[in-house]
Amino acid sequence: MNFRLFAPMKGLKNLTIAQASILAGAVLFAAIVLQMFWIQNKFTNILSVQQQIDHTRKLQLQVHRIFLDRNSVDRSTRLTQLAKTDKALELLKQGGRVSGTQSVLPPLQRLPAITLERLQADWTIFQSLITASPDTSRLEAHTNLLLEWFDKLVADFSYEESKLKNTAAWVVALALITDAFMIGWLIVFVRRTIIKPLRILATNTANHEHTNGIQYHEISAVAHHINEVVENLRDASDFVKEIGEGNLTKDYRELEPEYQPGKNKLADSLIAMQRKLLAMNDEEQKRKWANEGLSQFVDILRSSASNLHQLGDRIISALVHYTGSNQGGLYVLNEDDPQHPYLELISLFAFNIKKHQQQKVKPGEGLLGQTYLEKQTVYLSEIPEDYVRITSGLGDANPKTLLIVPLKVDDTVYGMVELASFRDYQPHEISFVEKLGETIASTLASVKAAQNNRKLLEESRLTTEAMRAQEEEMRQNMEELTATQEEMQRVMKEAQQKETYLSNLMNATTDAFVAIGLDYRVVLRNNAPLFDQFIRSGIPYEKGYYVLSLFKEDEFEYHKAIYDKVFSGQTLSVEKEYFGKPYSVNYKPLMSPTGEIIGAAIYAHDLSEQQEMESRIKSLEQQLAAASAKTSDESLTELEQMLRVNLEALQITRETLRNKHP
Repeated sequence: MNFRLFAPMKGLKNLTIAQASILAGAVLFAAIVLQMFWIQNKFTNILSVQQQIDHTRKLQLQVHRIFLDRNSVDRSTRLTQLAKTDKALELLKQGGRVSGTQSVLPPLQRLPAITLERLQADWTIFQSLITASPDTSRLEAHTNLLLEWFDKLVADFSYEESKLKNTAAWVVALALITDAFMIGWLIVFVRRTIIKPLRILATNTANHEHTNGIQYHEISAVAHHINEVVENLRDASDFVKEIGEGNLTKDYRELEPEYQPGKNKLADSLIAMQRKLLAMNDEEQKRKWANEGLSQFVDILRSSASNLHQLGDRIISALVHYTGSNQGGLYVLNEDDPQHPYLELISLFAFNIKKHQQQKVKPGEGLLGQTYLEKQTVYLSEIPEDYVRITSGLGDANPKTLLIVPLKVDDTVYGMVELASFRDYQPHEISFVEKLGETIASTLASVKAAQNNRKLLEESRLTTEAMRAQEEEMRQNMEELTATQEEMQRVMKEAQQKETYLSNLMNATTDAFVAIGLDYRVVLRNNAPLFDQFIRSGIPYEKGYYVLSLFKEDEFEYHKAIYDKVFSGQTLSVEKEYFGKPYSVNYKPLMSPTGEIIGAAIYAHDLSEQQEMESRIKSLEQQLAAASAKTSDESLTELEQMLRVNLEALQITRETLRNKHP
């Protein structure tokens, strides 16, 4: 392998592409990691200088605050501020972590260190002045000088920061140039060692040509395999061309003598395809043979369907010739006597006369009769001695095979076909005879159906005459039925009117009425206000409602006993309170037309109005008695007359209520 790009590195000439790629990737990765660490170091230094600048600015502000607060704080506080500032200056000089933060200050560079020494000298003077309470003008002048040193120190840090930034910029530029060079080198390497050979390989493969002369290991191996594939494709194309021209028996080894099954999958697939095509061609020939035979026999069945014996002769003769048989017979089921059916031989071809002295076969008799019962095809390659013999001018012999096929449609057998031959019957030939048997059975069924139809037509004619005789009688019955229906409609209309009247009558009163069945469920009720109150309170007092569910556990047995007494024929009357009102409840048994108890009728009358009337009467009587004792005779007479009029009116109202609700 000739790596021109690696000319200075002679040890790389024998590396594979994969090994060279791994080496190049490792070098590139190492270079990128070193560049990242280098750049990170530069930016860390820049950040450290920025932290020094921030720390210096804070110290400058702190010194200025000490100067401004010199008169507002006590001596101890001032000393604490000076000590804290002195410690911060020492931290700036020596470097270290700033208290209470994550910032770490580096040691000072050369130029800021010189400025800091001068600043610390003036800081010492500032401390002595601020603690000794010196002259204000001198302290102010020295403070301004000290602040100028802080500005110079910040300027030195800024200068160091600018140098670091310039250095970092050059480092980044150098890293980018290095990366660009290495990427360019990789691109050239890939183009020369991979892309160019692959293009040559692709062009040759597209033209079905061999590719030789490639030096690199992996692509050379790929080219070798592709050359084999191209050669296999050429052989496969020639093989497919032969098959396309109809030569299905072409041997693939004639094109590739070194072919071995399992090594060339394309050849294996083509050979498997060839076998399937041969099988499909064979199946197609068998299907064509069967379809042509069925078409031929359809014409025979159509031309001789009127004469059963003539039809049988033509069928068995054509079937023996078409299947290459030597003998054949056609049996038809005779059902003239439904209690004793039998198979009757109506046509034969080349059978020995002795075999057919018996022209009738009963179901279950012999091999033929047993096949009829089982309704399944029988194919024998070993025939019993003297079962049948094939005769010719040169002698006679036992046949080699025997085929018996039932002529059936669905599960009904109409006859049997029996064939004998000196050769074996193929599966497609047996299948053909079975399909043909269905067609023959359909024809036989049609012939029998035609006979049955003629018989049914005669029976239909007789039935029609009988029906005409019955038609007049049915007409008279219809007239009577119409009159009956009109009477029923009239009765139903009257019943509906009575039902409407009864419903209106029940709903005309405010008293509650309900009919209960023997199962303690509501059968019928009116629209009394009491039921509306039940429904508004969440009790579904409708048809089918179980009335005993109204009562609690301690009252259940008591009320159930009341209903049971009514169901036994008793009439009861009790007083109950519903929704704060007294009711008079009457229970009466309901009777069927036959006198059987079928339920109970319940009437509930609101007594609150009647009780109010009685209370008012009692009150008036008491007023009358009291007035009699206190008033004069004339006033007493007038008051008595007035009270008596009211009392008589209340008595009349009470009597009316009693008569209305006994």
